[in-house]
Amino acid sequence: MRVDSGLGVRHEDDTPVVLTIGNFDGVHLGHLALLEAVEVEASSRNAQSALLTFDPHPRCVLDPAHCPQSLTTVGEKREVLAAARLGRLVVLPFTREVSTWGAEQFCDMLREAFDLHALVVGHDFALGHKRQGDIAFLREYGERHGFPVRVVGEVRVGSEVVSSSRVRSLLGDGDVASAAALLGRPYFMDAVVEHGEEVGRHLGFPTANLSIAAEKCLPTPGVYAMWVRVEGAWHRAATNVGYRPTFGGDRLTVEAFLLDFSGDLYGREVRAVFVERLREERAYASVEELVAQIGLDVEHVRAALSRAAPPSL
Repeated sequence: MRVDSGLGVRHEDDTPVVLTIGNFDGVHLGHLALLEAVEVEASSRNAQSALLTFDPHPRCVLDPAHCPQSLTTVGEKREVLAAARLGRLVVLPFTREVSTWGAEQFCDMLREAFDLHALVVGHDFALGHKRQGDIAFLREYGERHGFPVRVVGEVRVGSEVVSSSRVRSLLGDGDVASAAALLGRPYFMDAVVEHGEEVGRHLGFPTANLSIAAEKCLPTPGVYAMWVRVEGAWHRAATNVGYRPTFGGDRLTVEAFLLDFSGDLYGREVRAVFVERLREERAYASVEELVAQIGLDVEHVRAALSRAAPPSL
């Protein structure tokens, strides 16, 4: 997959593209339906599938108080898109200047950057300042400049409309299984193992402290059954997302106890995959009571993950 930053001016030898546009946060089933439509259209036109996305999320620039946490970092998004066979990814740095582009200007710039043979968008898509470039505008613009606009409808899983905001809501409830159903894969995060206070080690359950990107959306605090990938090998893990209330903690941490693993994890890059929320996080009256509960958590993880194969992520 070719990856570019910003909208440049296309060259004469650039491959024709069928383009879609959006944040694609999470790359959920709705996004995958768009990508499938792009791929079909591109194949029929002997063109390359392409996506224009934004970083950061436009709301983080225009309304920072309501900046949504990211379901996928840029790196995670890039990997999922490559697995979906996207041909070209263009990441446009979103700024206040970009937010002032009118619909006509935005589309003119797209034509300068791409040999555009078709545009594929979602049913509620719009671009440009104040969302002036709605589907009616895009179709009229496409007719003027010789490319069709294809619209893909909403995707549902059961009664649920698939959306990034709905996935965030489910994670906020700790319902990682339902979030996975909308994503089409388990929810995951890439992290680096950092040094912590070694509380778990003193309790007999040495944990890997996962350094998570600041913008990454974490599920609600609690204990989770997870798979953690270390250098290509998957390991079961009992993971606490929370504040360690038994010890008066006040900083959100993600601490994974890898079952049946020995070795030094510090500084290693890992992938942590949420499978099931086992319980809420709570304070215990004594360290002994906490240790007993962690022992039960480990057994529950074994039981939960005995029913699931390691993910193909």
